[in-house]
Amino acid sequence: MGRIMRRWKWMPSTIKYKLFWALLLFVFLPLFILQIQNYSQIEEMIRDRVNRQTTLQIQQVKENFDLIHDTMLRTALELENDPAVYNKLSQASDGNEYGQELENLLIRVNARTVPSSAYLYYNLLDMHGKVYNSYTPTKVIQANSIMEDQAFALLKETNVPIIWLEEEMGDIGVPGAGERRLVLMTVFKKGEGPPFGYLRISFDYDTWLRSMVRNFPVLQDYFFFDETGHMLTRTRGTTGLDQAIIDELKKYSKGSHDYYDSRNATLFNSQYFSDTNWILVSQFPLESYIGDINGMKRQYFISFALLVVLFVLVTFAILSGLTRPLKLIQRKMYAIVGNNFYGRLNEGNLDGEVLALAQSFNHMIDDIHELLNKLRIEEKQKEAMHFQMLLSQMNPHFLLNTLNMVKWQAMCSGDQDIAEVCLKLGKLLETSLNMEVDLIFLKDELELADAYVYIMQKRWQYPFSVHYEVENELLFSLVPKLSLQLLIENSIHHGFSKIDYHGQINISIVSMNSVLRMIVEDNGVGLEHAGKNKSLRKRKGIGLMNLKERLRLLFKMDAKFTLEPRLQGTRACIEIPLLISNPYKEGENDDVESGSY
Repeated sequence: MGRIMRRWKWMPSTIKYKLFWALLLFVFLPLFILQIQNYSQIEEMIRDRVNRQTTLQIQQVKENFDLIHDTMLRTALELENDPAVYNKLSQASDGNEYGQELENLLIRVNARTVPSSAYLYYNLLDMHGKVYNSYTPTKVIQANSIMEDQAFALLKETNVPIIWLEEEMGDIGVPGAGERRLVLMTVFKKGEGPPFGYLRISFDYDTWLRSMVRNFPVLQDYFFFDETGHMLTRTRGTTGLDQAIIDELKKYSKGSHDYYDSRNATLFNSQYFSDTNWILVSQFPLESYIGDINGMKRQYFISFALLVVLFVLVTFAILSGLTRPLKLIQRKMYAIVGNNFYGRLNEGNLDGEVLALAQSFNHMIDDIHELLNKLRIEEKQKEAMHFQMLLSQMNPHFLLNTLNMVKWQAMCSGDQDIAEVCLKLGKLLETSLNMEVDLIFLKDELELADAYVYIMQKRWQYPFSVHYEVENELLFSLVPKLSLQLLIENSIHHGFSKIDYHGQINISIVSMNSVLRMIVEDNGVGLEHAGKNKSLRKRKGIGLMNLKERLRLLFKMDAKFTLEPRLQGTRACIEIPLLISNPYKEGENDDVESGSY
């Protein structure tokens, strides 16, 4: 999180603001988004559940409506083809002798359509102006009222056998009837003969719809629209739908469709009635199911905003209390640093992490004072050592001068061996005293090794010989000084001390893959026998330890020293990086002044 916040350059760098923004961005903002998502999921879940139930209910309405519509048509055809109806209507006269029989027949026919029979009203008109009803009207229905009906006029005008018409309920003498009805008007004929009667079936779909939806599990408002979008009826109230909603539903005039008005949190479902080209629409405000959703959202936003404001105030108060001691400590730290680390932080009024920080700072001040004291002591010791080194340089020069004097006296006396030994020893001594040089040419190292071998051959009681194998191109490679001398000394003192045969030392210098390898092999007693005679060693292996430390200081991990036993004797190997320095020769164009560009 800290890495993310560091990338945002605009964010303040103080702890107070970092903690504030961290809590706001990584706690409150995700919580706010999660709540909005939960509200949306709950609303969508409820909408889907209501939509499924509403779709099932509106399909039940359509199935029942289709059944009534088919019943009206089937009953009209049945009555037209019923011989009893034909005979009674054909034989009827002004005396109305068959009136009661025809009305009983209509009542029986209508009774077969239970439960829809409560919303169907049959009016049968003979050619003598008599009207027969399937119900008991509240008043006498005259034939003129039927003949003046819009459906009857349309039937006569179009000369078709059946007319379907939606209209106001009209005066048919039915108590408590609805406002709208669906009328089926048909003329009874026998073949090509003249009409022998008229039948009007009125379907009080207004009352039927209200009764149908009254017992549904999900109570909602239903609307009937015709193909033009004109509202025919609704189950509750008198207010219609917005024109925008109607236009949206008219886009899907066939089949079923659902539409959600998010602005008003209202779910609409529509079902197309193919027999009448009507559309049944259900309206369900989700607020009636789960309350005022938009109000809940507004209340949540207001509560969240108040919570954020409270959080800001409390957070700044808490963070100010936390960071105030840190700022005081910071100022005191600057003052102590400016005073050369003299002084300490007061720990009396602090606690918790701030106290631990102050204690750590005081410990650091103590450690700094201790280190400064150690540095002063080390500086004094270095000065003393430097003074001692200046004094000690006098004694080695005295030894060199003494050796030179012995050498010249031996030469004057004709003792060439003593003179040569003094010469070789002086070269070794002079090289060892040169403290400023750690790496020398291989050819110089070989000369020092040869000088040491000459001296040891003179003083060693057992004979031994040394054989060299060196590549000429490696003579000017840089090697640690007196490294070969140390390995030769180790072979002589520890390998040849207990042998009764001629000792042999083989020195080979080779290079491979930019690595210089110096190998010293002897045919002495070997590592195992030399380890059993540690008491005979004078320096207890300090020389090899010194060589390993020098290699580590000069070449780090690029140097390697190994000591391995052989069938007879020991093999020592030094591996260092190959560093070749070509010396300047007079007359060559290798210097800066004579170089070409």
